Amino acid sequence: MMKIVLLAFIVFLAACNNPMAYKSKKNKKSEKSELLSEEIDLKGYSVMTLTKELTEISGITFLNDSVVLAVADEEGEFFYYNLKQNKVIKKQAFGPPDDYEDLVKVGNDLYIVVSNGLIHHIKNFSSAKPELNSFKTPLKGKNNIEGIAYDEKNKRLLLSAKDNGLDDNVKTKEIYAFDLASGKFNSSPVYTINIEDIESQFKGDGLEESSKKLLKALGNENMNKIFRPSAITIKPSTNEVFVLSSINNLIAVISPSGELSKIIPLLGKSFKQPEGIAFSPDGSLYISNEGKTGKGNIIKLTHEN
Repeated sequence: MMKIVLLAFIVFLAACNNPMAYKSKKNKKSEKSELLSEEIDLKGYSVMTLTKELTEISGITFLNDSVVLAVADEEGEFFYYNLKQNKVIKKQAFGPPDDYEDLVKVGNDLYIVVSNGLIHHIKNFSSAKPELNSFKTPLKGKNNIEGIAYDEKNKRLLLSAKDNGLDDNVKTKEIYAFDLASGKFNSSPVYTINIEDIESQFKGDGLEESSKKLLKALGNENMNKIFRPSAITIKPSTNEVFVLSSINNLIAVISPSGELSKIIPLLGKSFKQPEGIAFSPDGSLYISNEGKTGKGNIIKLTHEN
């Protein structure tokens, strides 16, 4: 009977949508606590509620300051969404239904990643006759690739794994590179995030600490309850890598040298399920959220300008 009660309590804790963000110890005087930046809430930020066809919006990338390109789970098409008009102005089919997770614009081309690591390259995507090519990588469905970004400085794509990387290390999250000039995938991660470094920022959160203790008591500590990358982008002005996590609603910022430099918790009910992140050409940061049981949205943040 006691085991049943214990398991029920764990399920309750796991169901909590955002156990970390609401009670981080920003005033704790330690070297690691300085990583926490000001929490982002919805005061002063604009929220654009999306139409039903983008309820399961996943990745976003910018065409220009007014229009984002968006992809939705399982739909073999991408959408042109006008932020000023707050509506879809065009849809473009490119392939069969699949588990599409993110996309990024590179010049006149578009790259879309599938959760199994397959990369679709749409050359001259806005032309009358775009050309579609696909690239396989060593990544698989078990790695659950949900983020793709363009590293302009190194002329490569970055791919973030939501689950384990190629080394199956449960205590790290890896980011891999795909070189556009050679068409080769680098099997060694170019960035590695140690989940314990993120976890340490939230020591003292009663709910999270209790959850970890219970999981450890059952011999089933699940580090995936801490951080699971759902999207990735690069801040053009600093070349920092912004890694979005849909669990615990936070952004981990990685310096160009590969160090975890900052953690940004996201607060507010409109951050329903953060799945996409991108900087606009004018430097504003945007996050897209799946609708779950309601409508999806895109949130503009001026915090990181």
